[in-house]
Amino acid sequence: MPRIHMHGDPHAVAKKASEKVREEINKKIDEALDAAIRILDAAKNRALAKLEKDISAILREAEEKVRAERAVREAELRVAELNARNEWIEKAVNEALRRLRSRVGDEAYTAFLEDMLKRAAETIRETATEAVVYPTKADRDLLEKLVGGASLPVKFTLAGEDIEGVGGFVVATPDGKMRLDYRLEAVLSDILEEAKAAAAKALFG
Repeated sequence: MPRIHMHGDPHAVAKKASEKVREEINKKIDEALDAAIRILDAAKNRALAKLEKDISAILREAEEKVRAERAVREAELRVAELNARNEWIEKAVNEALRRLRSRVGDEAYTAFLEDMLKRAAETIRETATEAVVYPTKADRDLLEKLVGGASLPVKFTLAGEDIEGVGGFVVATPDGKMRLDYRLEAVLSDILEEAKAAAAKALFG
């Protein structure tokens, strides 16, 4: 077996070799750390980019929902406002009709109802010999007298129930094929449209 001859201090040689190995290990560790940091940094940037993209998408979706909700609420408010306006206009016109009804005078108003009954009878006689008169609550007593004492070409019977309306009545044949509206709201419809426009202007400008 050959002998190995070492020149110099063997401890110094060992120390130098150990330092070289340590330097090599440190270098490898530094390289590995740098590589790991680069990988982590790239992953972090990708994650942040995805997070930013997700946040932007969520914000856009939220904004769209808010806009849609706002549009619905604004539409509901417009409808509510329109309904309120129409309600007050109807109240104003109905009040005007009630005052008209009270100012005409009983005799003139009775003659008015009688004339409408005659018109209804002339229209219905072509298709039927009898019909039912549905009175408004305000005119039930007057119509009861008129229907009972009138001499008309059609036999009218007063209905037991009242219908909605400021005044007047509705006539219908028993088979329901003909229905005539002689309530004040219908008879004065053209005038009422003008009254509604005037009421809207007076109430809301």
